Amino acid sequence: MPFPTTLPAAILETVLTRLAALFLTGAGGNLTAARDAAAHMLAAYHPRTTDELRLAANIVSFSFQALEALSQAASPDMSLTRVLRLRGSAVSLSRESAKAERRLTQLQNSIPAQPGTEIQPEATPRIDKAIALIQDTGAIAAAAKAANLTWTQAYEQRQRDTRIAASLKRAEARIAAQAIAVAPGTLPDQHSRTMALEAV
Repeated sequence: MPFPTTLPAAILETVLTRLAALFLTGAGGNLTAARDAAAHMLAAYHPRTTDELRLAANIVSFSFQALEALSQAASPDMSLTRVLRLRGSAVSLSRESAKAERRLTQLQNSIPAQPGTEIQPEATPRIDKAIALIQDTGAIAAAAKAANLTWTQAYEQRQRDTRIAASLKRAEARIAAQAIAVAPGTLPDQHSRTMALEAV
């Protein structure tokens, strides 16, 4: 796809590489085809400056992440809480995509920005949280598929693993605290370590 030569190649390449990840599944894992799809989507917004390129990338990224969230929310074995969170994330991302599109139109038509149409810095944590939820849900779905489990079973297994890891970490911290309390500079014997682990 042809882009204006005024766009720095490094910036354009970085944006295309990031967006290509959104199209890898549809491209059957072919990175070149995914990159071409990303370029096609970006070119549809005719970005002429780096600001316009950034906004076009936001539009594409947010809208496709919203679609991914809705796709994941359709899983029949997912908890209602997770489904509602994914749907809420899809709404947030769609809203941010629409804001970016309005701002891009204003830039391209040289219309002064209206109050409230800019992408506000405080929106970033909400967007990051929504994307993290989508990625987390996808990771659990992949683990479920690999282990031939339902999504809920994989989620519960990961929660158990997380609780066990946290318990072990607390036990190690107790052992270290006991070692310091008994004699600074010495380590507790094996019996003390065993007793602390059994107390978890």
